[in-house]
Amino acid sequence: MRSPAVPAPGVYRRSGIHGAALRRGYEACRRATRATGEIEYAVSLLLPPPLRTATWALYGAVRAVDDLSDAAGPAGEADPGRAARLEAWISAFDTDLREGRGSDPVRRALIHTMLTWNLPPGFLHTLFEELRQDADGRQFATWQEWRHYNSLINTPLVLRASSLLLRATGLSTEPEAIAAGVPDVAVACQTAVEAVYLTDALVDLSDDLGRGHVPLPQEALDEAGVRRADLLARRTTPAFEELVRRLADRARTWLDRTPPPPALHPAVGVALGAYTDLYRLRLKAAAAAPAALLHRRPALPRGARLRLLLPARAKAALAWGLFPFPVRPGPPEPAPTTTPEGPGRAEGAHLPASGPRPAVAPTPHPSGARPPRLPGEATPRHVAIVMDGNGRWATARGLPRTDGHRRGAEALVDVVHGALEIGLEYLTVYAFSTENWKRPAAELQALMYEIPQIVRHLVDENLDVRVRWAGARSRLPADVVEQLLRFERLTRDRTGLTLTMCVNYGGRAEITAAAATLAREAAAGKADPGAVSEHAFAQYLYVPELPDVDLLLRTGGDHRTSNFLPWQATYAELLFLDTPWPEADRRDLWDAMGQYARRTRRYGSVPRVVAQAAAP
Repeated sequence: MRSPAVPAPGVYRRSGIHGAALRRGYEACRRATRATGEIEYAVSLLLPPPLRTATWALYGAVRAVDDLSDAAGPAGEADPGRAARLEAWISAFDTDLREGRGSDPVRRALIHTMLTWNLPPGFLHTLFEELRQDADGRQFATWQEWRHYNSLINTPLVLRASSLLLRATGLSTEPEAIAAGVPDVAVACQTAVEAVYLTDALVDLSDDLGRGHVPLPQEALDEAGVRRADLLARRTTPAFEELVRRLADRARTWLDRTPPPPALHPAVGVALGAYTDLYRLRLKAAAAAPAALLHRRPALPRGARLRLLLPARAKAALAWGLFPFPVRPGPPEPAPTTTPEGPGRAEGAHLPASGPRPAVAPTPHPSGARPPRLPGEATPRHVAIVMDGNGRWATARGLPRTDGHRRGAEALVDVVHGALEIGLEYLTVYAFSTENWKRPAAELQALMYEIPQIVRHLVDENLDVRVRWAGARSRLPADVVEQLLRFERLTRDRTGLTLTMCVNYGGRAEITAAAATLAREAAAGKADPGAVSEHAFAQYLYVPELPDVDLLLRTGGDHRTSNFLPWQATYAELLFLDTPWPEADRRDLWDAMGQYARRTRRYGSVPRVVAQAAAP
C-alpha cells in the first residue's frame, strides 16, 4: 500500500500553516519522513492534521541534521567537511530560533512547530551535541554507553512527540512531569525507546556499514563472537546470524514488556498500537533474513502492513470523529495594538498614506570617517541605546538642561545616518521613560516638543528609515501620540533601518501590559494558556516584530539598563561609555559595533573551533 505522495492542501490549511515558504519547509520534512521513516510516516497519517505536520517537522529536521553528521565522502571515506557543515547548520538554527524564523525550509518548519506547540529547545541542543560527536565517528564499547546515547538522543525526541499527543487529550502536562510522578512510566518509556532504537540499528545496518560505522556495542559483538572487521567487509557468519536473531528477540521482549499508556484518547491508543505492531513486523522481517541486513534494508511485507494499517486508519478516523481534536493550534498572530496602555497604532490606520518618495542616501560624517568593515556573521542586527547624560552635559557647561536635550537630538540624527551607512537593521533608542515624568515641568515640556521634532526631522530628510513607537499612551499629550502614529504611517514602506523610539516606555510596564492582554484573551477563550510560549507572549509586546537586542549601549557613565527592553535584551552584549550623549556621534556607534564583533557569543554553550581539513 503506497502512502499518498502529496498531502491535500487542506492538511496544511487545517494545521494553521499559511504561506508558500512555510509550506515548502513542511513539505521537505514530510518527504524526508516518508523516505526514511516508513513506520513513522504511516503512523503520522493516523493523526489529525496539526499533529501530523508537527511530527513531520520534528522527524524531518532531526533526519536532516543526522544526515549531516553521517555524511560520507567519495568512496565511502569520512567527509572532512561534514563537521563544518553540521556546525554551520546548528549555529544557524540557534540564530533562527532567537529571531523566531527560519533561513532554510527545514529549519523554518522546525522552528514554526516549536513556537506553535511551545516545545522547549533544550532537547535539540542535547541532540546536537551528541551528533557533533557522531561527525567524528562514534563507537559503543558497552551496552551502558549505547543506552546512555539513546537516552540523550532518542528518548527526548520521543518525549516531545508524546507532549504533542498529550495535547490531543486537552492536557498541557509535559511527559517528564508524568514520569517524575510515576517512575514506572519513565522506565516503560525508556524501554520502548530502546526497543525501537535497537530495531533501527539492525535494519539500518547496511547504511551504517557504508559509512564505516557499526551501530552495535562492542560488548554485544564480543558476546556473540562476531568480528567488527567481518561486519565492515559485509561478510556473514553463523555467529552474526545468531546475533541478529538474539537481538531481535531482545527488542521484541522489550516491546512486549512495555505496558500501554493510559487511554487518554482512543485515537492515540490506536496510533501507538499500530506503531508497536509495525515495529514487531520489522523485527520479524530482520530475523527472517539476517545475512541480507549486511547489504540492504529489509522492507515491511506489503500484505502484513496492509492488514495492520487499514483497520488502524478506520479506527482512528472513527475515534477522531467521535472525540474531535480539542486544540487547533496555529502560529501566534500578532496581538492587537489597541489596548489602553499600548501605542494603539490601529487608530491611525484609517489615515491615507501618501506614496513613498525615493529614499536619499545618508550624509557622510564631516570628518570624512567611513564605517568599518565588519564580518557579516559577527555584525549586530539590533542595537539599543540609552541616550544618557544630556542634562548633566548642559549643567556642567552652565546651560539649561533643555539645551542638553537639543544637542542630544542632533547626536541622534548623526547616529541614524551612521547606522544607515554601516547597514544596521534595527536601532532602538530610549527617548523618554515612564520614570522621566518626575522631571521638572519645564524640562518635560521641552521633551514633549523635542521628541516629535527630531522624528519629524528624520522623516523630512527622506532617509530609508522606518519609524516605530514603543510605549504607553497614558499621560502623553494627544498631539505627541498623533504625531508618533503619523510618522509610523508615513514611513511604513521603508525597508532600510527600523528606528524604534521608546517614548513613555518602561520595560516592566510593557511586560505587565502584555500579560494583562494575554490574560484577558485567555479568559475570553481566545488563547490557550497551556500553549503560551515565549514567542507567543512576545506577540503582545509594544512592537511584536522587534528582534532580540544584540548590543545595548549606554552613554553618560552609568552602568545599568534602567528598565530598558528587559524582554528583548536578555542576551544583549552590554557596553557602557563615559561619553555623555550630546558628545556622541556615529563613530561611537561604529566603535561599539566593532567591539561587539570581537566578543564571543555562546548563549549558554561553549565556543567551538571546527577542525579544518588537512591540506593535500
